[in-house]
Amino acid sequence: MIRDCCVMALLATGLVLAGCGGGSPLAPAPDPPTAGDAGVVEVGPMLIRPASTAGFTAQHLDSRGNCAFVALSGARIDYMASQALLDRIVFGSNRDGHYDIWVSNMDGSGAVQLTNNNAAEWRPQWSHDGTRIVFDRRWPGQDAEIMAMSAAGSSITALTNDATDDVDPTWSHDSRRIAFQTDRDANWEIYSMFANGSSQTNLTTAGCADRAPSYSPYSGNPEIAFASNRYGDFEVFTMGPDGSGLGQLTINAEDDMRSAWHPEGWRLAVDRELPTASGSDWELFTMNTSGTSEDRVSNDPDGDYCGAWSSDGNWIAYTSHRSGAYRLWVEELDEPYRAYRVSDGPGDDWHPHLGSPTMQTERVLIGPAGSDWGGLDPIWSAAYAGIVVYDRDGYRNFVRIGILTDDLGSLHITPLLEPASAPSTPELAGVLIEANEIVNLREDVGRGCEPTVWDLDPLNPGAVVLYFSTDDGRLVSALTVDDSTYPSAAASARAPTVTSEGDAIVVQGVFSGVFDARGRNLAPAGAARVAIDDTSAVTVLD
Repeated sequence: MIRDCCVMALLATGLVLAGCGGGSPLAPAPDPPTAGDAGVVEVGPMLIRPASTAGFTAQHLDSRGNCAFVALSGARIDYMASQALLDRIVFGSNRDGHYDIWVSNMDGSGAVQLTNNNAAEWRPQWSHDGTRIVFDRRWPGQDAEIMAMSAAGSSITALTNDATDDVDPTWSHDSRRIAFQTDRDANWEIYSMFANGSSQTNLTTAGCADRAPSYSPYSGNPEIAFASNRYGDFEVFTMGPDGSGLGQLTINAEDDMRSAWHPEGWRLAVDRELPTASGSDWELFTMNTSGTSEDRVSNDPDGDYCGAWSSDGNWIAYTSHRSGAYRLWVEELDEPYRAYRVSDGPGDDWHPHLGSPTMQTERVLIGPAGSDWGGLDPIWSAAYAGIVVYDRDGYRNFVRIGILTDDLGSLHITPLLEPASAPSTPELAGVLIEANEIVNLREDVGRGCEPTVWDLDPLNPGAVVLYFSTDDGRLVSALTVDDSTYPSAAASARAPTVTSEGDAIVVQGVFSGVFDARGRNLAPAGAARVAIDDTSAVTVLD
């Protein structure tokens, strides 16, 4: 699957912000709340800043499935973000005049300089436990050596010390060994050593240039990928940790250079130099470990280099010149394949590596325009009520309940229990939402995507029954209660009757509309009985 058309279309429409022509780095809104801040409420992985904590309520709804459902109400929510363990980026930058090692959050915020001297230091890499960083250092007029330090930039230790260049280090899966590139044998070879610098061993002896080693992270197959021009142009090869078992991964007419393993070891990212009308252009490809099933990741005429996977395999970070200078970018590896520029400074940024996760802002669901990760818009700027869903892996979903400001005092949220005879499937969480008027519902469908909107205003409902899937937390159905049937004071009468029939639950009441998961009204003339089956399909019975 070649994704260049998608990426270029996003660039053209502005979804990939700060693209050609520059712009500011894509970071969260200034001063987002953090855990422990005054006025910030923590609900599972969510940080919530209501206008007032005095009346704010987080009500846990009953659920027998994988997800937890929490109803938020009582005060206007001005900001809500999900938190998650996200990688930090370690990289080399000459923004202060010479190359030093820097580290930042995944979105480029919180950049910290770890080294500060007049040596050139770059090509850093996290150890797999996130506690150490290995990199190469070249003092003016001297050869380059391999160095290691703590994740905080302390305890810097030289691991090599010889009269030739030692560069491009990479950790083994257990962080006990380091492979690197050296020209101590009159040509570039791949060596390995213990993490303390001892037992330096030559792994390649082909009499050609063997470069840019990369250890597989998979303990069951601890291979080393590297680039070699032993058969002409540079191609990617693999070998065992002792240099045996040589295999050729790529065979083409272009140079393939740096490679990086997927965190589960089943795929690699490769830098490839492609011919162009004006010369050549480096781009990123991914492929499986046999060199087949290639996907093109990047497509920009100014060049993309030095790919590195995130710990969860969902992102690739790389250096790109597309903004007019060498900057760090991260790109989604799932649709819609957006790319975000995450560094900005007076110099160039190179060789990103992802790892050593910390708790960071993952999504902004409620907040100012442009405050979601990557400079994208949250689903709305404020909320008077909503249902947030999360599981053991973190945030799953959020539905904003649209009511008028003056109706906040009339809001009531009541969990709906399934009947004892309900089938094991579908696993649903039901809730009755009541207010003077419920205008709409907005469901998050992903970063940078327009939310799904249920426009309820034409029906003017004072009550809505919502059913969520407890498997993935998505809204399955919204049933608007026909207010003309109930006296305004008898709110409890609006609660539906729920029974089971086969593999479905049946919800009985007087409904002015029945909406499915896509926001379509399946019963514009109203309904009395609605079935939701084990596939979350919604059927109007009567």
